[in-house]
Parts: sequence; C-alpha cells; structure tokens
Amino acid sequence: MPRVAQLLGAGAATMLWLASVATAGVTNPNISVIGQPFTRWTDQAGDPSAQRAILDVGETEFVYDDYLNPYGKGFFTVSLSGDGVTLEEGYFSLLRGLPLGLTLKGGKYRVGFGKLNPMHPHALPFAERFGVMSYLPGSGAFNETGVDLTARLPAPGDWSITAYGDVLQGDSFRIARSPSLAPNDPLLDSGDRAQEPRPGVVGRLAAFGQIGDRSGIEIGLSATHGTNNVAAAARTTVFGGDAKLKLWTSANAYLLVQGELLHQRRDDAGWDGAAAAYTLTTINKTGGYLFADYNFRTRYNLGASYERFGDSYMDVTNQAVGAYAGLALLEETTAFRVDVVHAMPGTPAGAVSPDAVNTVTARVIYSMGPHKAHQF
Repeated sequence: MPRVAQLLGAGAATMLWLASVATAGVTNPNISVIGQPFTRWTDQAGDPSAQRAILDVGETEFVYDDYLNPYGKGFFTVSLSGDGVTLEEGYFSLLRGLPLGLTLKGGKYRVGFGKLNPMHPHALPFAERFGVMSYLPGSGAFNETGVDLTARLPAPGDWSITAYGDVLQGDSFRIARSPSLAPNDPLLDSGDRAQEPRPGVVGRLAAFGQIGDRSGIEIGLSATHGTNNVAAAARTTVFGGDAKLKLWTSANAYLLVQGELLHQRRDDAGWDGAAAAYTLTTINKTGGYLFADYNFRTRYNLGASYERFGDSYMDVTNQAVGAYAGLALLEETTAFRVDVVHAMPGTPAGAVSPDAVNTVTARVIYSMGPHKAHQF
C-alpha cells in the first residue's frame, strides 16, 4: 500500500504541475486520463496464478497535447504503473512551415515501424501485442528518442505516398551479453562499452489508396538498423512489410484487415577467451501476424487473429490464434473488451512438445478527457 500511495501521489503531482503550466501559458492543453484495469485467466504451466483469475489495475496514462502555435504541436504521455511513473512519449511536431512540405518530429516516441508499433495498447482491439513484434528493439514497444522527417512524394492517380526517415539515439538496440567463464572477458572490466552511444536509423515508405468514398488500403515497407553491442560491433536489422484494408460495408459498419511480415537479422556477441576476441553469431528469424476486425452498429466489434514466428532465442516456431469482441459506450468514453488466445509454443529438436497455453483477458478502458478509448 505505501508503494501504491507513492505512485498515486507522484501521478497527482505530475498532473497538478502540468495543469499549472498550462494555465500560465497562452494555451490550455487537451488533458486526458485513461484507465485500463483488466482481469486475466491462464492455464500456463509454471505460472503462479495458473487456473486462477487475477485482477490488475493495469496501466494508467495521462495524455497532454495541443498546438504550440499555428505550425507545431506538443504531445506528452505519462504512464503510471507498477513500475512507477515514466514518460512514455514526449515530442514536438512541426506540421507546416518547412520547405518542400516536410514535417518534423523530435523527442521520445513510439517509432513508426509498421502499423502496430506506433499504437498505444488502449487503442488495440486485443489485449497483448503479437509475439512477432519482439523482433523490434526495446521491451514492450520500439520506443526511442530521436528525430523523424516526413515527406509526401508524387504519386499517380488517387494514391498518396509518404516517406519517413528517423535518426534515433539507439539505446533500445542494446542487448546485454552473458559473461563467459574466461578470465580475460572484457565484460568484467569495460562492460562491453555499453555506455557509448551509437545511433540507430529507421526508414519507412507507405502508400495509401482510396477505395470508393470511405474505404481505403495502405501498404508499407519499413526497415531499422542499429548496434546491439558496441565493443563487438554487433548489429540488429529488421525489415518489415505491412498492409491494412478498411472496407466500409454500410454507413455504420466496416471490416478491417491488417497484417505484417517481419524479418530480423541479429548478431549475437560472444567472447573467445583463447583467441582473446569477440565472436559473432548471426541469427535470422521471420514471422508475421494477420487479423480481421469487424465493427458494426458503431459501437460493437468482433475479430480473429493468427500469428506465426520464429522464436528470437530458440530454434522453434511459435503459433497462436485468437478471438476477441468489444463494446464501446457513450461516445467511446468507456470500452469493454474480451479476447481469448490459444498459443502453441514450438518444440525444440528432441524435446517433448509443450502444452498449448490458453489465456482469457477482459479489459475496461475508460477515458476522462478528449482522448477516447476509441475503436481500432
């Protein structure tokens, strides 16, 4: 309880400070608080809560954004969870005024790789991100400090093509190396120079095409590259392709189909004590996901998903199928979502096949402010 009280106190203090800044400035930002409590049941072997439902307050997000002037906007997301109070995102965007119609974003943000990574969990129709997204750097999401430059490119007909380029601090690429037993392992002395900065880069090309008056399709290609171990010069590269189709079937209903295919090429660093040199083992993994989400009567949605991907650290292929449903109330200030996932872990060579894992999650997402628990 003291820990919870400290977290709530810190969150309230943050809110009051930002509110005081807003009232003192020339504008008052849009301020929202988004709650995401959930209950979950799983039959995963080894989980202390297996076969028993748990209740969790989940993550609470404080969102602040507004125009700074006619040319730019500011955006902040402060996260309150069991890990403490963290700045999830904080960046500015220059939307106009730059030459050639360029736009500029700088700060800490969820990197625009593919379609799923930039989205916050409360905006998704399912509770957990797909396992294949672990190919991207970072834990939980590819979230970095950097600068993004965006340009609109000439396109034929009704198509719109946008190019994105990011230069990142690169810290999310770091992978801690396990120490060897060699007495000359530099990890015991220099720590593989983990504190030295090495930039990362991201590029994305996306094309959007209109279908009729309201429907559309978007196709994108993304790539990112960075250093995961400075001393060993080990790199991580991820390529991705994505497609999203939103097809309106009536005035109040649409079908959304989305998928991504990712390929990770990663150098794993090691140390050869006899040669007194670093070693590199190159790992290649490929996987993807596909889901369909049908929204009807404005407030309801039903969907299903499938994913298949090579495990990042084991020579196995994992699969999972899921189904979910949702209901949004009162102009989407409150949403109820339930999803069921049947995960099928891969089997290492010569090992006994592990049992499938079933997980049921029910979430309530509620928002106080203009940033709603909107449907995907």
